[in-house]
Amino acid sequence: MVEGNYSKLADVVWHRADVLVWLDLPLRLVVRRIVFRSLRQLAGLDTSAQAQRLTWKRAFFERRSLLRTAIRKYRHNRPRYARQVAETAALGVHVVRLRSGRQADAWLANALAGR
Repeated sequence: MVEGNYSKLADVVWHRADVLVWLDLPLRLVVRRIVFRSLRQLAGLDTSAQAQRLTWKRAFFERRSLLRTAIRKYRHNRPRYARQVAETAALGVHVVRLRSGRQADAWLANALAGR
C-alpha cells in the first residue's frame, strides 16, 4: 500500500497497484476545509505545532498563504492528475475516483466491510 500524493512517482509506483483511489474533491470543498481548519487553529482549538505557528497573515493574506497556495496548486495539479490517472487506468489498474466526502465515506465503509 502506498498512501499520499505520489504523482511525481506515478510512472514508477501507480502501474504496480491493484487499485488507485483518487480523492478528487471540488475546489470549493478544499477551500472550505482549509478555511475552517485555519479558523479552528487561530481560535486556539488545535494545539498542534502547526497551529501554534499559524497567523492570520500566514493563513489568508500572504502571497504564499495556505489558502492561496492551495488554490494555485489545485488549479495547476488537477489536470496533471487527471492525465496521470487516465494513463494508469489504460495500463489496467482499477481506478476509483471519489468526488465528495460522502463518496469517500461510502467507499471506505464498503472496502472495510469486504475485508
